[in-house]
Amino acid sequence: MKRLGFWAGLLEASFLGLLFALQTWRIAPTLAHSPFNLALLACDALPLVLLFVRRPASSLSRSPADWLTAYAATAAPLLLAPGGHALVSGAVGATLMALGLAVHIYAKLWLWRSFGLVAANRGLQQGGPYRLVRHPLYLVNTVTQLGFLLLNPSLANVCICGAGLGLQLVRLRAEERHLSTDPAYVAYMKAVPFRLAPGLF
Repeated sequence: MKRLGFWAGLLEASFLGLLFALQTWRIAPTLAHSPFNLALLACDALPLVLLFVRRPASSLSRSPADWLTAYAATAAPLLLAPGGHALVSGAVGATLMALGLAVHIYAKLWLWRSFGLVAANRGLQQGGPYRLVRHPLYLVNTVTQLGFLLLNPSLANVCICGAGLGLQLVRLRAEERHLSTDPAYVAYMKAVPFRLAPGLF
């Protein structure tokens, strides 16, 4: 497990670093006239930081499908690019992205050393936004991406956001399948019945 955890960490850091560098290269030229795009970059930079402070996993999925889904779901939003004619005002899009970013940071700070890409058990978090839904990060990522999409509505971005959301749902189920082997997580699922949206799902 220790060796697998080391290689998983190295692979995750390399993968996220490369994708983030590519996304920064695409989006940085737009910041002068669209500064709210910085919210998207900030959301995608934070996971790189957390990789270096997280605790070792007590268990880590060995399913190739889980690994592929986690990496594809992570990569999808990093492929978003500026383009198209905005469907809403800059203020509306910026508000959605700022709201998503604020809650994203809040949820990540609660998750802190339990963060990871691939389904693993690094300790259960039940405070903050995790008292309301079991996967708040996936929800706020969607909000941030929606704000970006409304300001940059291209066919490619629509496809990326749609595919990314579908992959995140598959990833969510993989994580819950893995974590449900822990009695503490089973009890948490009963205490917090909703995955993404209170009262809905």
